[in-house]
Amino acid sequence: MRLLTGLVMCVVLGAALPAAAQPAVRFRYEKALDRGAAPDEEIVAFTLDSDTYDATRSNFPDLRVLDRARAEVPYQLEADVEFREERTRQSFATEVVSLREGDNAIEVHLRIGKRAPYADGFRLVTAQADYERKVQVFGSDDGVEWKPLLADGIIFDYSRYMDVSNRELKLPANTFREFKLHIGDVTDEKESPYKELARTFRGGKEEERTERTMIQRRTFRIERIEALHTVTEQRVRRAKTSSYPIVRFEAQEDSANKQTIISIDTRREPLTSFTLVTPSRNFSRRVVVEVPIVKGVQTDWQQIGAGTVSHFGFRSYRHEQLRVEFPERRDERYRIVIHNEDNPPLEIAGVAAEGNVYRVVFLALKAEDYRVLYGSELATSPKYEAGVVLAALRNEDFQPVAAKLGPQVENPEFGGEPDLALRALFNNWYFLGGVICLMVVALGWSLFRAGRHLKDLPPDEAGS
Repeated sequence: MRLLTGLVMCVVLGAALPAAAQPAVRFRYEKALDRGAAPDEEIVAFTLDSDTYDATRSNFPDLRVLDRARAEVPYQLEADVEFREERTRQSFATEVVSLREGDNAIEVHLRIGKRAPYADGFRLVTAQADYERKVQVFGSDDGVEWKPLLADGIIFDYSRYMDVSNRELKLPANTFREFKLHIGDVTDEKESPYKELARTFRGGKEEERTERTMIQRRTFRIERIEALHTVTEQRVRRAKTSSYPIVRFEAQEDSANKQTIISIDTRREPLTSFTLVTPSRNFSRRVVVEVPIVKGVQTDWQQIGAGTVSHFGFRSYRHEQLRVEFPERRDERYRIVIHNEDNPPLEIAGVAAEGNVYRVVFLALKAEDYRVLYGSELATSPKYEAGVVLAALRNEDFQPVAAKLGPQVENPEFGGEPDLALRALFNNWYFLGGVICLMVVALGWSLFRAGRHLKDLPPDEAGS
C-alpha cells in the first residue's frame, strides 16, 4: 500500500515540474522554402498553406524559420493585403417635371441637374409593401425625342411571402439629363385582413352566418425617385482572402425542429465565410454558423455568425445571396443551421469556404537555404524585432520577393515531445477519475490500518 500511495503521489507531482525541467521544444513537420536563384540578400515572403494551418496552434506560436545551419531566423507574421477596385452606388435627387396618368398607369417626367453625374439607375422610395409594378424607362437630351432605355423593368415587394424586394432599376450607360418612367398597374386590389360578417335571425335565433372577404383597392404611392450613380474607387486596401477546400460536409434534416444541419470539417484555415451551393430557387432562409465547445464529455455549440441566404429569380430579375460571414476562426469543425420553418428543405450540393491569408516575411541572405518548421504543443510565441527592421526597409521601397513552400515532411529531429503523453493523461477524465479512486482507496486503507492499530494498543496507551 505504501508503494501504491507513492506511485500516485509521483504521478501527481510529475505534472507540476517546473518549466526548466521540461524537455526542449521540438517541431513535428518541416517544409523547404523555394526562393529561386537568390543572387543577393532580399526581403522574402511566403504564404502559409493548409498544411501549416492544420498543424499549428492558434496565433501560430509553433512556427519557426531556420537557415542551413538550423539557426533560428527572425520573421514577421502578417495578414496579407491586396488593392482592389471597389464600386459603390450613390444616390442624388431628381426634379419631377410632370406626372400624367391614364389606363391604370402613370408617366413621370424627371430631370437631373447639369452638374449632377450621369444616372445609371433609379430607386423608387415607397412605404408600400406587397406589390409588383412594371416599369419602362426612356431617356432624352431635349425632352422632345425619347429613346427607350429599359423595356421590361420590374419593382416589387414580396414581404408577405418572404424577405425579398427590389426597388431599383438599372439603366445602360447613357448621357441623358431627362427621363420618363412609365409605371403600370398603379392601382391594384389586395385582400383585406378584415372580413364582413352577415348574420340572419329568425324567431330570435341565428339561422345563418355568412363571412365575406373584403377587397381593398390601393393606389401605388411613391415618396420620391432617386437617381443612382456608380462610383469606382481604385486601389482600395483590403484584407486578402482565398478559397479553402472543405475536407467533408454532410447535410441532415432535423424534421422535429424544422432545420437543415450541415456539418463541415476543415483543416483549421483562418475562415471568415461559408457560401452554400444549391440548385434550389426562390427562397429566403435564416442561417446560423456554429462551432463546438467541449465541456468535459459534453459538446455544446456556440454561434459565431448569422444571416439570411436567398436565391430569387423572376422574369428578368435575379437575386442571389448565399454567403454567411463571421469573425475569423480557426476551428476544425463547424456547422450551419438552416431554419426552414414550414418550407421544404433546400437541396444542398456543397459548401464553399473562404478566409484570410497569412504570410511570413523575413530578411534572407544571399544564396542561403531556409526551411520552415512547425507543429508543437510546447512552443511559445517568439519575440523578434523583425517588424521594426522590415518596416524601415519597406519605407525605402524594398518590396518582398515571393517564395514557395515545398511539400510537407516529418522533421527527422522530432522524435516526439516526451511530456505530451503525460499531459494527455492529465487531460483524460477517465485517467483522472482512476487516480482519484486510487487516492481514496489508499487513504481509506491507511485509516483502517490506523484504527486496527489503536485497538491492539494497551488501554493506557490507547487513551493517552
